[in-house]
Amino acid sequence: MKKTLAVCAVAVCLLFSSAAHAGGPVVFNIALNGFNEVDAGGNPGAGDPDGSGLAVLIIDPNTLTIDWNFTVSNILLPLTGAHIHQAPAGVNGAVVVNFNAQLSGSGLFDPDLANVLANPTGFYVNLHNQDYPGGAIRGQIPEPATLSLLGLGGLLVMRRRRA
Repeated sequence: MKKTLAVCAVAVCLLFSSAAHAGGPVVFNIALNGFNEVDAGGNPGAGDPDGSGLAVLIIDPNTLTIDWNFTVSNILLPLTGAHIHQAPAGVNGAVVVNFNAQLSGSGLFDPDLANVLANPTGFYVNLHNQDYPGGAIRGQIPEPATLSLLGLGGLLVMRRRRA
């Protein structure tokens, strides 16, 4: 019975995740830190050792807009670059979206954002500064926040039923 319930919960999450994505803005909350930075040789930890931050991206495929906000700690400002790159965790990749070194802003939907929506974990946010021109802090883009919350809600319901 528990296995059936778990399978049903996963199916419902998948059903709602595609509906949430198609219905409106998609929110990504991305944890950033210097350890996630990778040097040219593929070695981790190339960024600011005590730098951290949070990137919030709101992509709305219906209005063709993106809003972003980067909150940072313990890194030198101003930024010299802020981008979305295409690559999995631990690998450097090409810039696909440029935020023009701005901590926050909004803009028109870039065609490459459709790829981010289709496969978010294949992309990362990278913030650069004068001290770390290759990148001060970096974070892999996770699944959208709406999906994470939906999954968490399902787990809480399952846990509550056990009690």
